[in-house]
Amino acid sequence: MGAYGGADGSGIGGAGGLPGLRFRMLGPMTAHAADGTPLGLGPNQQRALLAVLLLRRGRPAPMADLLGALWGERPPPRAVGTLRTYVSRLRTLFEPERPSRAPARLLVSASDGYALRLRDPFLDIAEFERGIAEAARLRTAGATGDAYRTLGEALALWAGTPLAGLPGPHAETQRDRLTEMWLTAREDHFHGALELGLDRDTAAVADLRAFAAEHPLRERAQALLMLALHRAGRSGEALAVYGATCDTLARELGTGPGAELAALHRRLTTPAAPVPLPRPPGPPPRAAVRPASAGAGARSDAQACGCDPGRPAPDAPAAPYDTDRPSPGPGPADGCFAGRAAETALLDEVLAGTGSGVPVAVLTGMPGIGKTALAARAAARSGPRFPDGVLRAGLGGGSARALADLLGALGVPAASLPDGVDARAGLYRSLLDGRRVLVLLDDAPDTAGLLPLLPAAPGCAALVTAPGRGLVVPGARLVDVPELDDDAALLVLGEAAGERRLREEPDAVRDLVRQCAGLPLALHLAGTRLRQEPDLTAAALASPDGGGLTARLRAGGRSVEDAFRRRCATLAPAALRMLCATVTAPDGFGPAAAAALLNGGGPHGAARSAADGAAVPEGEAADLIEAIVDAGLLRPAASGRYRYHPLVRAYARHRLTPA
Repeated sequence: MGAYGGADGSGIGGAGGLPGLRFRMLGPMTAHAADGTPLGLGPNQQRALLAVLLLRRGRPAPMADLLGALWGERPPPRAVGTLRTYVSRLRTLFEPERPSRAPARLLVSASDGYALRLRDPFLDIAEFERGIAEAARLRTAGATGDAYRTLGEALALWAGTPLAGLPGPHAETQRDRLTEMWLTAREDHFHGALELGLDRDTAAVADLRAFAAEHPLRERAQALLMLALHRAGRSGEALAVYGATCDTLARELGTGPGAELAALHRRLTTPAAPVPLPRPPGPPPRAAVRPASAGAGARSDAQACGCDPGRPAPDAPAAPYDTDRPSPGPGPADGCFAGRAAETALLDEVLAGTGSGVPVAVLTGMPGIGKTALAARAAARSGPRFPDGVLRAGLGGGSARALADLLGALGVPAASLPDGVDARAGLYRSLLDGRRVLVLLDDAPDTAGLLPLLPAAPGCAALVTAPGRGLVVPGARLVDVPELDDDAALLVLGEAAGERRLREEPDAVRDLVRQCAGLPLALHLAGTRLRQEPDLTAAALASPDGGGLTARLRAGGRSVEDAFRRRCATLAPAALRMLCATVTAPDGFGPAAAAALLNGGGPHGAARSAADGAAVPEGEAADLIEAIVDAGLLRPAASGRYRYHPLVRAYARHRLTPA
């Protein structure tokens, strides 16, 4: 039975099951019956809905997810009615003989939404993904020729831009995901050609040169072209490719070549040095991974990675992360989760996913909001679902470093680590194959850096924390972690301070809670100071005198200001100037007001982004505002408006704006 089959086959069999339907989405979306008859799929937005349902592989899609997939965060007023109209039309398409009042058997209502349960449909996207996975398996097994042919068959399914012309965030996300898969697969195919000696074919080198020219920022493509030219006796052209790539990287990204490309250049310019074709190493012997609960204890949030691989290699980041114990991260074990029932339930639902894909949840929110602690708690609650343990890595040092940590936790010695993100990612995923592991990935800065670290094996799952909503992770559930309400905030502060301090100064404590404005880190640090300093009153801690409340919210080597400072350091200078210019704006400001403040009304009003001092236009101001949102320092409100958290405002006024 295919991916769309129910457990008992009900609702999808018989003549009504329409076996043999073929859907193509690697290009303009089309559908054909088994006899080749084309099916009319309706307008593009209806096709976009069908694409969502098809790619769910028969799993229910809640109404909220469908609305978000088609219209994003602000669906039009009649979106639900429009969506139901599309569903009705699609039901007629798939079951044209169904009586008007008879229940649908294929596009069924399920879980406050819908599920499409066809019988063994052909999906070119699914075939493409299977071909890539099979090619990777064959390559790992040493069957280079078979891997090359299998990958070529997968690439032959490509017919242009995926889901071309379909609107909505889901289609855009799929386009980005599939395009990146296609680019990587093309590079793998060229790599296989070099391994098999097919680069002696002039046409093969010409194709590689064209591909590298179309994608000048993809260093792996440039490295493959350099190798092909060098092996063809055209070393001068190979070095010219390197020089052109360095110029492009410097001009477009402000960076130099990566370690792998630089190492290749050194080999090409060293007399008599061998220039081997880099090939992914075979996986080392599988580490004996025990369940995480058998480990030695929990690790602090400040530690980068952990799993329980039996006996870690000497070079591995040794201690495991114990899912049977609460994280000792920011705040007490239970108190700092007051007011998080909805987010906890949503994470439990994601991690309990029963579909064929890998469940992924991305937790977003401002610094100090408790994303990491919430993810760690969800991991602790889900321990029985992942008997092979929990892996953890921070992405602050980049993908290569994070993969090294993950591989070390899986028992790979540092001396055996392959070079390059792609090779490490391939080894990492091969080691996870057949295991049920939960991966916690902390502080993901962007999509490109995150994707190589996501597990691909069924039975695995991932929890990702990120400052803003800019990550595009296919199929992931976005969990926005908001500020706490006053009642929950009082519980968090009381857990840290102790009930006695709350009884002594109830009014001052409530004022302190109000000034912390629902930020768990601020509440925990305020409570910790009250508990540790008996002579410090809540009224004095909340006093507006001096350098502001943010300067006093520090304890145990941690502070709110440090959290904000680290996040501000990720902003480009123009975005930081925009933050300084707009922190005095009232809640609900928009791009036009932001541009006006930056161009003359804000603390940095004289600053300009253009070299000639020209005023910043509203469109550029909107981009700068979105960069601040992506850094987690600004929250979008309704109708394209924005608001700052009061503590971010206080920090920016006291620490960022000039005297």
